[in-house]
Amino acid sequence: MSPFMRGVNFYEGLVMDARFDNFLAVLGFSLCTITTALLFNPLTAGFYINYGRYFIYLALVIFIIAIVLTWVRAFKLKGAKHYILASIKTLAMCGIYAAAFIIIIVTHSGI
Repeated sequence: MSPFMRGVNFYEGLVMDARFDNFLAVLGFSLCTITTALLFNPLTAGFYINYGRYFIYLALVIFIIAIVLTWVRAFKLKGAKHYILASIKTLAMCGIYAAAFIIIIVTHSGI
């Protein structure tokens, strides 16, 4: 193998090991959790009512990027195991976001 090809494989391995998709997924989970927790504290409920939706929308963008990176990684690694894990991770991100979004809709609708 040429030295150039070893460098390419090292770079691809480095990119695959960096796992930006995991970082973004955890960041999105944290944004949803912390923002929703603000609602249940009387001191921070006003902040949630005024600005919570922006944090939830930011979490949506972060989740979309994380889902795309997760599937890119699964397609590069190939194999049923990676596709199944990417599907589970996608469903988890969609479920967490849906719960946070439903809470914010119910809060703003006055139900």
